[in-house]
Amino acid sequence: MDLRHLHTFVAVAEERSFSRAATRLRVAQSAVSRTVQALERDLGRPLFERSRHHVELTKTGLATLDSARAALAAAEAVRAAARQTCPCALSPTP
Repeated sequence: MDLRHLHTFVAVAEERSFSRAATRLRVAQSAVSRTVQALERDLGRPLFERSRHHVELTKTGLATLDSARAALAAAEAVRAAARQTCPCALSPTP
């Protein structure tokens, strides 16, 4: 599981649509579908009930959503702390 999986999951959950999530994330809808499927395989549970025009969170999806948001917020806090402690940036390696 990586943060990209969680970010995509949260976007689909909030948009209630794979296509709107893809637009929001600026990626192809197929990439969103593959990412969510990878997260579902990793968790061993479906996160969404899908139909042609409808996406709903499963019980697992509902139970996972707040934790996914918290994990993303924690990752952002790590980034912010790193930026505050050192204003320098890594220079690209040749």
